[in-house]
Amino acid sequence: MGLDILICVDDTPNQNLTTMVSSVEVYEKMDQNTSYKLKFMVDICDGDIADQIQKESSPGKILSVLAKAHEEMVCLVKGPVAQQQAHLVHGGAGSWLHVEGEDSGHLMDRKTTFHQTSSESDADIAWNIINNLNSMTADVAATPDSAYKEEVHSHVQRDTDLNLLRSLARRNGFHFWITWEPDGAATGHFKSRDLDGKPTATLVVNREDYNIDSLRVTADTHRPSQIVGMQLDLRTKTLIDGSLTLIDTSLGSSSLADVSGPIPESMHLAPTVDNSGAMLARSRGALRDAQWFITATCSTNLNRLCNIVRYHTIVEVQGAGNRYSGKYYVTGVKHIIDAAAYKMELELARNAWGN
Repeated sequence: MGLDILICVDDTPNQNLTTMVSSVEVYEKMDQNTSYKLKFMVDICDGDIADQIQKESSPGKILSVLAKAHEEMVCLVKGPVAQQQAHLVHGGAGSWLHVEGEDSGHLMDRKTTFHQTSSESDADIAWNIINNLNSMTADVAATPDSAYKEEVHSHVQRDTDLNLLRSLARRNGFHFWITWEPDGAATGHFKSRDLDGKPTATLVVNREDYNIDSLRVTADTHRPSQIVGMQLDLRTKTLIDGSLTLIDTSLGSSSLADVSGPIPESMHLAPTVDNSGAMLARSRGALRDAQWFITATCSTNLNRLCNIVRYHTIVEVQGAGNRYSGKYYVTGVKHIIDAAAYKMELELARNAWGN
């Protein structure tokens, strides 16, 4: 494993692909399928370009990319090949094969399903979809406010499983993403961001022990910090109140409501709902999305950090001053691996400033 990575085909280590790959790029991004790009430097043999590699990385093949950290393998992505591109140079030298694919969420986005559900919550619907997939374990948080009662109305799916999961997640302030064990076992996560966990890595800037060269931070306080919305129950003609104060953990000392000025910016929300529980769920989801008014980007590498950073984790920034030091949520990571280094381009978010 020249790049300290391992490529598997259908969960079986493939020595040919592993030794011939020259560069790997894996992009994890919140609310998107994780994508991968593999480049193989190949020669022309018997008038054909890397026939065996072409077959083992054909569109539809399920590839996994594992990286090594602390003497353990970490599965960055697993999913089908979607695209293959060949570049042939006369004489063979300098020819290459480029392969692109997405994680197994891509397989959940192929078939539109029409299905009626009653007497269940959004979490129940998500659990049933994930649990019915082959070799995927469901990690689903409860949504007691988002329920469908048979006497009021049923939930009707008219979309792919992936689009439905992301739609249900968004209106509850949740996210849906997939992780994999080294043996290929998958877990589908349907829940909100975990803001109470310990940082998985420390990013240091402006100190002697720095491991990032720069940190770019953007703070946009032009965001709503409160919900103003009413809806009418068409059966009882009573008002449904959507007022809500968000109590999620702040990753700093001053939240959006604290720094946006004396007059809070509000959002008008009037979704079609049957009860106050559903209205509060929509309000909570909207505020959870709006509160992330600080974004940051930086880059590092495995040699400097001695750890692989994944999205949907917490990192701690040190050396960025009183306002921008502290905990951040990782919303995206681009892993770039070649013979020179294992680089990571990080995308971070924060719902408060101050350490």
